[in-house]
Amino acid sequence: RSVYRARTVDADLNKRYIVYIGYRSDGGVGNVVKQWCLYTKRYLEVFRSVKFYQPDENRLPEALLIDANYFDVDADMDKLMEFVDLGISLVFCNLPAPEVIDGNNKLKSLLGIHTVMSKSAKTEGIRLMDGFLLGGQKEYKLEEGVDEKRQDFLLEMPWYWVSSGTRTYMAARMEAELNGLKNETLPAIIWRNGSGNAQVFAVNGDFLSDNTGIGILEAMMAELKDYDIYPVVNAKNLVVVNFPILASENEAEMMKRYSQLLKPVCRDVVWPGLIAVAQKNSMKMTCMIEPQTNYVDSEEPEEELLVYYMKLIREQSAEAGASGSYREDVDLRQKLLSDTEFYQDVIENYALLSLYQGNMSEEELRGALSMDAFSDVRAVYTDFDERADLFSYLDSNVLMQSSVNNGFSHTFREDFRLNSVASALGYSSIILDGDTVAWPRGKEETWEKLSEKFASYTNTYWNVCEKFDGTTLAESDARIRKFLALNYSQKREADNIYLNISNFDGEAWFIIRTHGEEITETQGATFEKLEEDA
Repeated sequence: RSVYRARTVDADLNKRYIVYIGYRSDGGVGNVVKQWCLYTKRYLEVFRSVKFYQPDENRLPEALLIDANYFDVDADMDKLMEFVDLGISLVFCNLPAPEVIDGNNKLKSLLGIHTVMSKSAKTEGIRLMDGFLLGGQKEYKLEEGVDEKRQDFLLEMPWYWVSSGTRTYMAARMEAELNGLKNETLPAIIWRNGSGNAQVFAVNGDFLSDNTGIGILEAMMAELKDYDIYPVVNAKNLVVVNFPILASENEAEMMKRYSQLLKPVCRDVVWPGLIAVAQKNSMKMTCMIEPQTNYVDSEEPEEELLVYYMKLIREQSAEAGASGSYREDVDLRQKLLSDTEFYQDVIENYALLSLYQGNMSEEELRGALSMDAFSDVRAVYTDFDERADLFSYLDSNVLMQSSVNNGFSHTFREDFRLNSVASALGYSSIILDGDTVAWPRGKEETWEKLSEKFASYTNTYWNVCEKFDGTTLAESDARIRKFLALNYSQKREADNIYLNISNFDGEAWFIIRTHGEEITETQGATFEKLEEDA
């Protein structure tokens, strides 16, 4: 028997808790469940098998989540039926093999599957229904004129025809729709079925195996109740890493691509474009300065240029941080020593509060943070890793926060992730790499092409984050720390919701999801409508 308990909040303060059948690993479904419970202040119990969990009828979990890899249909079905009779809702974070489902009528009934149409079907796209995640209905299907590279969903999947009593939140699209195929017979991807005294959610695919799953799980919990209220960060970042570059580099390529050198390109072309998008979307920028990229040539960073950009950054209420990126032919320690000496000579009275990890290992990162110039760093910014925590402490003083989307790319799956993370955490963070501009690998990586993509993607698809506060990394760092530390409890009596918050200082933000109800007034708080029922 293996039992794992991860206490995320005082169980007496907040009675909500989750039971997970699986493994609390460093990646995959277990890590998604762990992060979700941590961020939403749920108590989490983990069991390696259904047979090890014995429910307490006086304290039932909000839901029981199942990784199908730890589910034995022959041994566990009777217990699952007992759970739903008790009123325990289930979430199948993934599904057993189609032949296993097809061979067990109890499981088919529990999942609300009418027919297993095919073990594998090729589909044309995916439809996300309105009201599940923030951002509304989405059609992830290639149309004429859409870049084929944007379609990165796995479109071959088992085809489950779900029963008429189920509710589908996401389904595949097929050419057969044009021939009269009804919506409920399309391959279901995420759906809910009423069973006994509970609800059963099913996920057909790997959508809960990475950070995208955090928003899906919270959306499911909102569907179980009259309303759902949970804490969020309320921050949207625009982080430009390895920019500005303060040395004249790659001169031949710059003249070929831009007919001018790197310094005027950054100052007169790139900077105005960044400011225009940031202002249009009410974002604040954080610039992770790169004094130089090439440390073996004779070119040195220009002190006057750093002073110039620091003035521009201050005028925009932006933030300057440091970059830890380095090329393979560069000695990291020598780079850091050179950078820190440069910072201390030019901006000795400016505290660098943020550092971009870049390609540094954790050991190298810790070494960098021990240097005098980086002693004030509290926020370390990382590239997105779908299996890593979005927020985590490196030590008691330094908080790691992850990017969510790349400003030069916006595939269908990246769009889905944007909406999911925004729904769960009220957080968005766009990363842009200035090295791409300075060292383009072809015409498609010139700023002319990249800025067109960046402006188009941000202005078009980031509307889900429109009402979140624009923050620098240091500002979002402060909010994330409060978000991770606070505890809360809530209850509803008639038409009044009472929210009690503890262990926080200053402001805190929550999202409330409803089903047709409207907020009429608040005491001790203010509210703003994000969209219908949110």
